[in-house]
Amino acid sequence: MTEAGAAGRRRRGRPRGSDGASTQERILQAARELFSEAGYERTSLTEIAERAGLTRPAINYYFVSKEDLYGALFESTRDGVVASGVKKAVDADSLSTRLAAFLEAATQVDSRDRSYARFIASSLLDAFRHPELRDQAQSQLDDVRGFVEQALRAAIEDGEIRADTDVASVTEMLIAVMWGMGLYAGFVGTHDQLEAVVEQFTRLLEGTLW
Repeated sequence: MTEAGAAGRRRRGRPRGSDGASTQERILQAARELFSEAGYERTSLTEIAERAGLTRPAINYYFVSKEDLYGALFESTRDGVVASGVKKAVDADSLSTRLAAFLEAATQVDSRDRSYARFIASSLLDAFRHPELRDQAQSQLDDVRGFVEQALRAAIEDGEIRADTDVASVTEMLIAVMWGMGLYAGFVGTHDQLEAVVEQFTRLLEGTLW
């Protein structure tokens, strides 16, 4: 194939000589950082391109719009944080160890890249400001809600907690605590402090803190 023919088959805007997977990850990384810093409305694709060291057409090669890119961030967060936490908790044998395993998986992600925790915290706020983002934010929250509710029901079946426990209310309480931990992880504490918080929270659930 001639050079002209190869160029003709290249989608417009793709960075020449780039690796698709690594370039896409650079975009997601830059977008997580900027959306967390400035919010959805005040972040532009041009700014994301500059942070990633790419051109605006390069961004549009992978993501057709800002909303499309934001949706991809929700998916990567679900895979990188929520799904990995649930997977790690599968083999745990008690309520406290299940929740601890989930949070420990999240702290491992935090140690590699704090932008995940920042995006989780800030994206929920963006979703309430922008109705077009709410379904994705709700889906992410529902994944965590489903995991916590399942863990509580398993604890009731195993006799760990009272059979008359209000599962719905306790689920929401734990989600509130875990979301607060995400906010703390992303914007307040260091990774070492977060690990200590998770350890003390586990002791609280086990009844050995006081």
